[in-house]
Amino acid sequence: MTPAALSIGFVMLHTSPLDVPGTKDAGGMNVVVRAQAEALARAGHRVRIFTRRSDTETPARVELMPNLTVLLLDAGAPRLLAKGEHEQVMEDFSRLLHTELTADPVEVLHAEHWFSGIAALPVARDCGIPLLQSYHSIAAPPESPFGDGERPESPGRLAGEARLAAEADLIIAVSEAERATVLARLEGDPDRVRVVPLGVDTDLFRPCDTAECEEQRDWLRGGGRPEVILVGRLHPLKGFDLAIEAIAQLPHAERPTLRIVGAPPPDGDDYARALHESVVAHGMLSTTAFEGALRRRELAERIRSASLMLVPSHTETFGLVALEAAASGVPVIARDAGGLREAVVAGTTGVLIAGDDPEVWASTIREMLADGPGLKRMGDAARAHALQRSWQASADRLVEVYREVIAR
Repeated sequence: MTPAALSIGFVMLHTSPLDVPGTKDAGGMNVVVRAQAEALARAGHRVRIFTRRSDTETPARVELMPNLTVLLLDAGAPRLLAKGEHEQVMEDFSRLLHTELTADPVEVLHAEHWFSGIAALPVARDCGIPLLQSYHSIAAPPESPFGDGERPESPGRLAGEARLAAEADLIIAVSEAERATVLARLEGDPDRVRVVPLGVDTDLFRPCDTAECEEQRDWLRGGGRPEVILVGRLHPLKGFDLAIEAIAQLPHAERPTLRIVGAPPPDGDDYARALHESVVAHGMLSTTAFEGALRRRELAERIRSASLMLVPSHTETFGLVALEAAASGVPVIARDAGGLREAVVAGTTGVLIAGDDPEVWASTIREMLADGPGLKRMGDAARAHALQRSWQASADRLVEVYREVIAR
């Protein structure tokens, strides 16, 4: 007998699945939640995503597709908030979420990020709904190095994340690296942590076909500069400053063009300005493009037209953009940290580099771009690796975990 479809609620307090990744505080978490929710809806499950209204134009209810609805709750003023300000609206959001779920319950509630978890926890307990928690990033104490994780941008984060590790029914990690962090830093119970691997859209993110990129190939055959791409929010944690410094180490004639895709978060203008100033200071203005945030289809086009992707993030729970590059047949140079060790198969789909030495990064960039056949072999292996991942498989694993916690 076919198992009954589930009624599932995702909670995303501080960022909306309607936001374009790379804008506001939207990033990999937004991509993951929306992709998993769409796969669940296609499989027949009824899915609702609860988020906070940050403008007055978006309707309170948005039907994304059959079985998938986004509900925008009026917690706090309908304006864009800096990430740390969301702690001030958690109580309002919790009250509104309780009203929604009392009127139309779900069988399982899945909170994304600690803001959502703390707001959802009392609602889940009062309504008798099991709560699953995904962190997507876990804060490190303020004095810790960047590689240990994000800063606790609001006062309650460190305590809030630890409380959720102790009180949520199950923790869902996106990688073994994140699971290890939950166990070590939050003293999580290993019997209450499940890893749900991420997928990738291998139809959207695909290699260039012959006709599509023929102009680019002609350009490279004629001695044109290859292109290196960076994708993500313009935030210090992403390490884009290191990528600029690395390319600046190369002789001018050997420098690839650099395409930077992404926008700063609401409180990130200073870092974005510093990146622009660094490009100017290094004489890279004519070979660097700041694209801003792009829609997913445009992003996929940019990635597959690049020769190489750099992911110099100080820490990533997984590093979804590296898997999207792999699906596009584009090798990756990434920092040897966190979940990037799982997103990149070192020596096969890309290269992992430890540390912040721009000369080491520059040398690796030069060597990889100079080896055309090697770059092609690595790109082919990356595509083959990505084809083993899908969002439907990720959603199917989620359903297994949901049914487990419901059965308890």
